[in-house]
Amino acid sequence: MLGTSEHCIAAYPGDFAQALIALDASIETLGSNGIRTIAFADFHQLPADTPHVETVLEPSELITVIHIPAGPWTRRSCYIKVRDRQSYQFALTSAAVALDLDGDTVKEIRIALGGVATIPWRAHEAEMFLAGKKLDESTATASADAAFAEAKARQHNAFKIPIGKATLIRALLEAKTMEI
Repeated sequence: MLGTSEHCIAAYPGDFAQALIALDASIETLGSNGIRTIAFADFHQLPADTPHVETVLEPSELITVIHIPAGPWTRRSCYIKVRDRQSYQFALTSAAVALDLDGDTVKEIRIALGGVATIPWRAHEAEMFLAGKKLDESTATASADAAFAEAKARQHNAFKIPIGKATLIRALLEAKTMEI
């Protein structure tokens, strides 16, 4: 639905990557050219014309470190996964949210979506919509609309758009109510 190409419409199946993106993680790699640091949000590649190339890793390069910084947005963070059954199931939709508030106003936010994109999807449009706004059900709903505005549904996966929006709204409102 998000990030697809004519060569690939498969949904990224993992869970951990969305959390790493929302927490603003980075990785260190070691390869023939030495040590390299990569923002985890930049690690996966869109399929474009080369769906077999999934990451920016170079041949023989290994991930050696995952760095998750402590920041004000990490105090209110959550991951919501919606699936057909309770165990051993890929997400139909998921949302990872890391949120810093000033009262009810969004100071900083990071949102990653799963089950709806070819890569772990950073929802920049939703983040930009919420920046500086009061977080409530209305703005959460509008940000979910922004997150899925460019989604290209197919006949077999169109049902994921309303579920994905509801998942994101739930994650935003749960993160807001967390005690810090």
